[in-house]
Amino acid sequence: MHVDQTIQQAEAIVRFAQEVDRRLAECGIAGARELLDSFALLRRALGPIDLAALDQAARDAVRLEERLHALGTELRHLSTLKAAFDAPH
Repeated sequence: MHVDQTIQQAEAIVRFAQEVDRRLAECGIAGARELLDSFALLRRALGPIDLAALDQAARDAVRLEERLHALGTELRHLSTLKAAFDAPH
């Protein structure tokens, strides 16, 4: 009975591994080895990047977005004002 359980568990693991490989293939990744290699490459690429610099860049991007939004609002107001002046009275 113990051997049968071991065989069933091994078969379940194999099916699970095949399902993982199938899902990875759907994403264009050729198996778990390629996924791990990609992870290692990404880790090496991100390693030298300073986390504080990334955080600062993210804050700068948010401030820029806020400024651009405000500028867009001002431009819409100017457009409305110009249209009012250009309209025949």
